[in-house]
Amino acid sequence: MKKTLIALAAMAATGAFAQSSVSISGNIDMSYVSATTADGQKFSGIASGPTSTSKIIFSGVEDLGGGLSAVFRINSGFGADRGAQFLRQANPNLGTGSAASSAGLQGLQFGNRDLYIGLRGGFGEVRAGNNQSISDDHLNAGGNRGSVWTYFMANSSAQGGVNNNFGGTAPILGAMARVTDSIKYASPVMGGFQVQALYGFGERDNLASEGVVTEGQLSYTQGPLAVSYSMGNIAAAPNDATTFGALAASSTQAVLSAASAGNKSKETRIMASYDLGMAKLNVGSYTQSVAGAAKDTASHLTVTVPMGAWTFGATTMTVKDATPAAGQKASINGSSFSAAYSLSKRTSVYGFTRTMGKNGLAAQVSNPSATYIGMNHTF
Repeated sequence: MKKTLIALAAMAATGAFAQSSVSISGNIDMSYVSATTADGQKFSGIASGPTSTSKIIFSGVEDLGGGLSAVFRINSGFGADRGAQFLRQANPNLGTGSAASSAGLQGLQFGNRDLYIGLRGGFGEVRAGNNQSISDDHLNAGGNRGSVWTYFMANSSAQGGVNNNFGGTAPILGAMARVTDSIKYASPVMGGFQVQALYGFGERDNLASEGVVTEGQLSYTQGPLAVSYSMGNIAAAPNDATTFGALAASSTQAVLSAASAGNKSKETRIMASYDLGMAKLNVGSYTQSVAGAAKDTASHLTVTVPMGAWTFGATTMTVKDATPAAGQKASINGSSFSAAYSLSKRTSVYGFTRTMGKNGLAAQVSNPSATYIGMNHTF
């Protein structure tokens, strides 16, 4: 009888574990960096996450029966070169003396990259919490990690230099890698097509709504071809004339410092890739209009070539400001080159460099650039 009870308990435990699972994953990306800022300052040191943000991820799935599952994910980024939270006093990604030396809180930030709970079934998947923006997800899916294209698209107008030595407004929605207080939906893939949608409520400490984020994407994947189109809007509420950046308690509002009350930022992106086997081509086009102004645009071409354990990559991009300031160039070019060598399925070493041209303004005396030599390990 005792053996039977033990066997039944073992079977019950086995069944429970078969219906639910929790996993831990992530990566550590560390490199040496040597950079020149737009105003000619030099910087060298150790950097965390230049090609892939260092992070630790807890995720889980529970089978609820009837084809329905509960899902959760906690994705926390951290500064691998320091570990605990700290104020970084120098950032080679920034372009001017004051910006490059400004303090920024770094280190482990629990759930800052994703923190959601949701349901998955035949209808697709719906999540609530701190979700990756469709714009950011769309960007990373293009296979351009570490390139000058992702560097520009993923940073706000406050971060000049290597990220954006653009006189106009940098991608606002693109800078919003995560949208807090949001709901995200992804449909099942049908005939190669998939639809995604996101709504961010824009909550503040006092629970007042000061603007919302809406995003949508249609993608198609079939064999070596992948095409996607995404669009998004950030609507700043008309009832508050102060700068949203100073009031923000959520990432939804934190990036609205470039938009005054009542203004809207609209973005569209189209990206396509084709895997030739010997090489993969990726092209993209981006437009942004703030408060109904003329559209700023950016476009890129990326080529990735695998050769045994090696992978080589090159990206060229062009950024155009529809309303350049006096003395500023209307168009700026950027480029990046990379090489990575896989030591195993989980570990690789790499080197890459990226640079952008001068924008013509007197404050920019150098081509902002950065060169990295590093190592990435996934677990």
